[in-house]
Parts: sequence; C-alpha cells; structure tokens
Amino acid sequence: MLLVANMWKLLILHSLIIYSVSEASRGDTSNEYTGCYHVCHFNTCSSSRGRAQYESTQSLSERVLQWTCDDECKYNCMWHTTEIFVSKGLEIPQFFGKWPFVRVWGMQEPAAVLFSVFNLFAHIISLHKFRQAVPSIAPLYKFWHVHALICINAWLWSVVFHARDTPWTERMDYFSAFSMVLFSLFGLLVRLSGPHHWKRKEILGLVCILFFTYHVWYLTRGRFDYGYNMKVNILVGILNGCGWIAWGVPRSNRPHVRWCILTVIGAVASMLLELGDFPPFFWAVDAHALWHLATAPLPFMWYKFLEGDCNYLLRGKAFDYRKQI
Repeated sequence: MLLVANMWKLLILHSLIIYSVSEASRGDTSNEYTGCYHVCHFNTCSSSRGRAQYESTQSLSERVLQWTCDDECKYNCMWHTTEIFVSKGLEIPQFFGKWPFVRVWGMQEPAAVLFSVFNLFAHIISLHKFRQAVPSIAPLYKFWHVHALICINAWLWSVVFHARDTPWTERMDYFSAFSMVLFSLFGLLVRLSGPHHWKRKEILGLVCILFFTYHVWYLTRGRFDYGYNMKVNILVGILNGCGWIAWGVPRSNRPHVRWCILTVIGAVASMLLELGDFPPFFWAVDAHALWHLATAPLPFMWYKFLEGDCNYLLRGKAFDYRKQI
C-alpha cells in the first residue's frame, strides 16, 4: 500500500531535504570543493568559448536532462573532493545534503531511478490484473482506476526527480507523492462511508481537491515551506495508515482484507531502511534507493486487496450495503 510507504518517504526524506536545501554540507563547504569549483567555473563556464566546448562534449542524455556547464563543474569537483577525503582517511562527505552518486546516462541517482521504475511498473501490471479480475460493474471499479493513475503519475515523477534533481522536478515529485497519499485517505473515507453514498463521496472528493489545491498554492506562492509540507504529509499519512489498520483488523476474517493489513505492515517495515543513512554502495545504492526497492512488491499486495474488496462488494450488491462496509 503505497499510501503508507509514501507517508514515510515524505516524513523522512523531506526532513532530510530540509537540510539539503537550507543547510550546507561538509563537502560543498570544504576548501577543496570551493577552490575546485571556482577554478572550473572560471576556466570553463565564464566564457562563451568554454561553454561551447563543454556543450560539444555532452552526450545526448546529458542534453536531454539539461546538464549545464555549471552543473558539470559541481559534479566533477564533488568527485575531486571525495577522492581527497578518502585519500586522507576521512569520512565520505555529503554535498548539498546528498551523498556523491555516480552519474549514469545523465541520471543523478541511477539506482533510485531504476527502483522507482520497478514501483511504476508494479502499479501498471497490478492495474492490468485488477481489470482482468474485477468486472466493470463492481462498486469502486472506476474509483480505484483513478487511484492507480495517480500512483503511476507519482512514481513517474519519482523517476524524473531522481534522474535530475531540480527545484521543479523536486516539487512535482513532492506534490505527486502527496496526491497519492491524500487520495488513499479519500479511498479510506469512501470505504468507511460505503460505496453507495454517492453524495457523500462527492463532498469528500471536493474537500480533498480543495485541500490539495490549497496545499500546492501555499507551497508555490513563495519560498517552499518544507516544515509545513512535512507536517501536512505526516498528519495525512498517519491518518491514512492508522485508518486502514483500524478498518482492516476487525474485518480480518475476510481473506482479501488480510492483504490490506500485510501491505501496511510491509510499508512500515520498509521504512526502517530509511533510518540508515550511509554512503552509497558502488556510488549508486543508498538507503533511500533500497527503500524504493523494498516498496516495489507492495502494489501487488495492495491490488490483491482491491480486487477482493471490489468483488466482495459486488457479491453483496443486491443486499444491504451497510453490511458490506
């Protein structure tokens, strides 16, 4: 259930990124880095000839991901500084709040990109299986389609963000992840109220849309408020995860509901990977990338629950809906 998984992503990753953006790191404040950067920028990027020479050596992927001469200086000086730290027996430093990652085909965090793709395809495959297993007349059939599309969009932006970290891709990743968590909470409220209460569902949907719109507006009207963003995501995420558990445990005699409970447990367990902040293995796989890898199987479990629940509601369609909640 990516709702809980993304709660922890936004809880832990965002708290780290507060420092990534607002606080300097040991690597980028070191004399080795600042000296290297100023020399590189002056020699390579300060003249049109130097910039043209750099652009002529760029690969297609680097052009597509819009790497600039200044970015290249920062990247090369990051590795120059890292090599000096390692040669002196010092701990590997972070730069602008992030570990040094090797760039592959222009992608900044190749392992996180790959594992985000795993999550993306997990939703696509699970949606396909859902469509095969659930008749289109089943209650909430279309509703969970919208949920799947929102999740696919969120993981697509996760791929983009980890491939190229810019203020714009960062915000799209944040907003898309929050839309997934918020819609899952909306799904919980709809499931609690019963799928037959169309008026109630419309009101809840309108409230969620207005809240999401306000959330995006507030965070884009000026400087991005990381503290506010983190608090909102924590609140919505906790309500979401605890709500599904509170709904699922009393109904655990239904086999499909157990998939819901297991998904929540799996999501919380995978969060433990985020607690270990360590330099990346092979300069590519860090704790956050491993978290993405751990969450990749969760959609298969979650959609198993959705398939069973929709069919459960369909079987009870001719009876009192209140007994199906």
